[in-house]
Amino acid sequence: MLLIPIVEHYIGRSMSLWPRVILQFLFDFPPTTFSANALATFLYGNGLDYVLALRLIRVCHYSAPDDMIQRVRMLYFHWNSYPNVRHVGVYGNMRRRKSVWLNGANEPQLEFHETPGGDNNANITGFGNKPREWMLRRKLYYIRHTVHL
Repeated sequence: MLLIPIVEHYIGRSMSLWPRVILQFLFDFPPTTFSANALATFLYGNGLDYVLALRLIRVCHYSAPDDMIQRVRMLYFHWNSYPNVRHVGVYGNMRRRKSVWLNGANEPQLEFHETPGGDNNANITGFGNKPREWMLRRKLYYIRHTVHL
């Protein structure tokens, strides 16, 4: 079974329609604590289990260091250990196409996150049209058709 179609099934949308910042953190940006937190929040909030999340990060971000992988693993473990936690972070819910608060498993209601004075649906999605982003599109195409679980 191919990795990307399974991930897209869990997330609810094609990767080419994910928020641009998530795609940049996943494929291109140097790994930081902030990017690891954003990736973990997005993937966890959209229902991807941690085994698939770690596999996706390793495959897409070829320079993902162990501390980035460990950070995502630790966040998943922490959120699963505290099911009553509320408002851990904000992520883009791909099925609802809105920004939503990430809550623990016992607080599953969707709480939309409204940005003051701004449009809640203003997220830029997909890759852009710069030469570097065209290269990342080709990389996604290659991974989509060749990388198995």
